[in-house]
Amino acid sequence: MAKLGYARVSVDKQSLDKQVSILTEFGCRKIFTDEKNNTERTGLQAMLEYAREGDIVIVYKLDRLAKSIQDLQKITKELKGREIDLISLTQQIDTSAKEGEIIFHMIEVCAEFEKELIIERIKAGVENAREKGVKIGRKEANRVLKEKAYEMYHSGEYTMKEITQETGLARATIYRYIEQKKFQNET
Repeated sequence: MAKLGYARVSVDKQSLDKQVSILTEFGCRKIFTDEKNNTERTGLQAMLEYAREGDIVIVYKLDRLAKSIQDLQKITKELKGREIDLISLTQQIDTSAKEGEIIFHMIEVCAEFEKELIIERIKAGVENAREKGVKIGRKEANRVLKEKAYEMYHSGEYTMKEITQETGLARATIYRYIEQKKFQNET
């Protein structure tokens, strides 16, 4: 069983020193870190790869481990699945104890609730926009350019590469327009 520390700072003026010092005092054998602009969080990924069954991951605060409740839920689910315990020093949470397990079940419920709220807000926003006449999605390609591409295609004088370069339209847009015209001509 190894005590593994993880520390992260997200702002330029923050320092890892305090977190690393506290994790060291708590007996962390190895400490993984991420700083400021490390969006891939390579330290977190390295720690997750290094951790083995029976290890304990220790963080100063939960917000140093995860950037959102969903992120926290994903990480804790992975740790639990691999039988790795988690301790948050500031919040005094320890998943090896029943109380810690209960708190993380509550976090999972909150994460699910937050996810549902976000979905609900998005649906309401889209519906509201549609009621106001706002068109959702990508703007349609210029009809004049599509017609030019159609004519170039049917002239047989141009390759598709030349047509896309001349019109600036994507191949898929041109082929889709050709199919639409073909369908219109058949009806």
